[in-house]
Amino acid sequence: RTVLEKGTPAMLSSRRLWVVLAATASLLCASAASNPRRGIPGFVSAAGTGLGLRSSERSAACATAWRPGASRGTGRSGGCAVGLQMVVDQAKVDTLVKKVQEAGAARGKGSSKLAKALKKASGAPTFGIEFVRSEAEPHKVEQASLALRRGKASMILVDTTVDEHGVEDLEKFVKEQSTAKGNFPGPASVVWRGNIKTVEDVARASAAGADAVAISMTVAGEAAGELIKAALVLGIEPLAEVQDKDEVTLAVESGAKLINVRFESTAVESFKAFASVSLRKEIPDDCVAIATVAGRQGGPEIQFAGQMLTAKYNTVVFSNMLNDCTNEMNERYVCYVLSLMLSKKSQKLKINEAKGSKEVYTAPAGWGDSSTHV
Repeated sequence: RTVLEKGTPAMLSSRRLWVVLAATASLLCASAASNPRRGIPGFVSAAGTGLGLRSSERSAACATAWRPGASRGTGRSGGCAVGLQMVVDQAKVDTLVKKVQEAGAARGKGSSKLAKALKKASGAPTFGIEFVRSEAEPHKVEQASLALRRGKASMILVDTTVDEHGVEDLEKFVKEQSTAKGNFPGPASVVWRGNIKTVEDVARASAAGADAVAISMTVAGEAAGELIKAALVLGIEPLAEVQDKDEVTLAVESGAKLINVRFESTAVESFKAFASVSLRKEIPDDCVAIATVAGRQGGPEIQFAGQMLTAKYNTVVFSNMLNDCTNEMNERYVCYVLSLMLSKKSQKLKINEAKGSKEVYTAPAGWGDSSTHV
């Protein structure tokens, strides 16, 4: 009777374990429900899009919630900012919009600074890192900006749509990179990445000090050509994000020289890598061919990036590679990947699960060494 009422020690231990597991699962589910944008490893969102490469998951999630220039809201929807208190001078934005209007059908020359930085005469590969803010606070980016420059990242893409501090983050990156002018290594170019849909959006990116503005041909639709022209008139470089041959053609005909193949899809990375390789031949030789590889995969991104370089892409962008500047390990991992890709051994990299200890590449423990990357 005593055993049945109180249970054996083993039974009590098992009960405690199940209570802990149930409580943990409950907390995880509650967290996911309160913020659908934050993923839980091993779980797939029921609201996720299909596996098609034409998915507009990013724009669908954020376009209706906020776009640059929208008025400030009071809350969030689906993890995206409902509104944004802009730190960019609106008077300057209005002046830039007027400049575009006065230019009429004339196409400006724009800048070629980023294009030259990405497409080396020597044929050496270049790399871009995308910063997508997490919800960690405080969120100082200055140290991360310095680390990326020292790691020889050629450009930093800043997603301005994540929360109310996105544009502020971009301006901080711009300010910190400007301190390196005249030094070596010099400043990395900063790219505004957001839901660019109007000329005012492009003007806002220019007013914020961005060197280039990413324009999704899918999101912009019929206005894509006008937005590329606006960027050229304002002297910043349009980085056209494309998902198929037709978008490549439209971007090139509109004057874009930076062609970034980027599939907004939930398809597996190996399939997107295959599609990127297939689309490379559609990009003219006088343009900068840029491929996108999802970052933070714990190693496989290095192999996929190697495939892009073999396919003759000039630049590889690691998307969502840095998301928390309060965690030093994030910066170390980014710089570790950059050092591997920029080393002479990068074309022969192989990833396995062996754990290195010599830290030839000054990698944090468990990330491998020369025995795992040969």
